[in-house]
Amino acid sequence: MMRINCDIGERGHDHPVDRRLMEVIHIANLACGGHAGNSASVQAFRALAEENGVELAAHLSFPDRSHFGRRLISMPVPSLLASLEEQLGLLADVRRVKFHGALYNESCRNRDLAADLSQWLAATGIREILAPEDTAIARAARNRGIVVRREAFAERRYEYDESARRLSLVDRSQPHASLSELESALAQAKEIIKRRRVNVSHSSSGHPQWQAITADTLCIHSDSPIALELAVQLRRLIEAP
Repeated sequence: MMRINCDIGERGHDHPVDRRLMEVIHIANLACGGHAGNSASVQAFRALAEENGVELAAHLSFPDRSHFGRRLISMPVPSLLASLEEQLGLLADVRRVKFHGALYNESCRNRDLAADLSQWLAATGIREILAPEDTAIARAARNRGIVVRREAFAERRYEYDESARRLSLVDRSQPHASLSELESALAQAKEIIKRRRVNVSHSSSGHPQWQAITADTLCIHSDSPIALELAVQLRRLIEAP
């Protein structure tokens, strides 16, 4: 069954929408201080996860709170891994990781970074990672014996790089990067779930351009204006007979 994961715990320990989301989602990717979150928020959402039977993942990023982890940072690998180690310390017994923002995107395309990250993940005892299929980090993680839970996004638009022959998310600097209307996000999710494809055309021509996509889990960002309603509708869709 398709699972709903959510990047969450980024708006304090008591945000009403985030708390409600914890009653609907399957996996909570908890911010661990790199881009957002702190010990108090992690503890609060961990308690909600236990209460609602939600699985946990440590949501790790470049140490860049001022830019919410969405800026690519050039830093020595040992310094990056030291930061990730510190972040993971807030969820030290959790064995599932999802990278965030710029680190997520760069690990998908940068084979050297993916190799360094996967080596660290394996050494740290991480057993599962959320990542897109057929990316550098997915391949490197599998080579280390780490399970890859293949991820797609419900409310982010995709584009297709013909030269690299791979899907990627539209950069957030672009006005069409996110799907802000519930029906559009649900339509994309349905195509991913039922037909394993996603539309990469963003023109007004009305002619979709489909690319194949495989996913075990769909991501929702808790700060999306449609996050809660989208999660509720997706849960109904997934559980429908």
